[in-house]
Amino acid sequence: MRVRKPLPLVVTVEHASCALPAACRGLGVRAARLRSHQGWDPGARLVGVHVARALAAPVFLGRWSRLFVDLNRSATHPRVVPRVAHGEPVPGNRDLDAAARRGRIERYWQPWRDAVERRLAAMVARRGGVLHVSVHSFVGELDGEVRNADFGMLYDPRRARERALVEQLQTSLVASGHRVRRNYPYAGRSDGFTSHLRRLYPDRVYAGIEIEMNQDSVGRPARARRWAEDIVEALRPLVAAGGMP
Repeated sequence: MRVRKPLPLVVTVEHASCALPAACRGLGVRAARLRSHQGWDPGARLVGVHVARALAAPVFLGRWSRLFVDLNRSATHPRVVPRVAHGEPVPGNRDLDAAARRGRIERYWQPWRDAVERRLAAMVARRGGVLHVSVHSFVGELDGEVRNADFGMLYDPRRARERALVEQLQTSLVASGHRVRRNYPYAGRSDGFTSHLRRLYPDRVYAGIEIEMNQDSVGRPARARRWAEDIVEALRPLVAAGGMP
């Protein structure tokens, strides 16, 4: 199945920043840890912004480190405010009681998620459907395992439109010289923003794809810009102009 009718595009970068609100007093973690893959997705912001601008799409950028609040986790997920990340404690989160945890989610997680959902709802109402591309990056080696891909495409293979879109994106990116794997290095149906949105919208109006990029390459700005151009060219035939209001 090929996707014949282009869709308006929305881009999100949940882990675009390693910043912390001044009031949180640093979470008790080292600055180097915040700047590492534990604190954000290096390269994802640059790529997401470039893709959105090139394709005239709205882009929503996460403002705070994933160690503070993870926009790509459900509000009830244990790691939405992680007490431990990659085996290391996050001291500023460890002793939060339920009320403080709920307050952080309401103040820093909910408004961003609501803003994206409002835009998606408006585009579905106005255009009859939407393609949501969520941009992430992954560390090239984790726990001794070398991740042997440039791109991972995360999606729900039960949804025909997502499956067709990923097939076309993979074909284009492979033609540009990239190693592309599906539902790698994570499962596309695991807890995440796209999984939540699939429960709100049927396949015929919503397609959510997480593009994961290897940080060994995309963490370098010059390489990130080249990869962003390859993503733009892969998405262009699938995306209708006019995503902006």
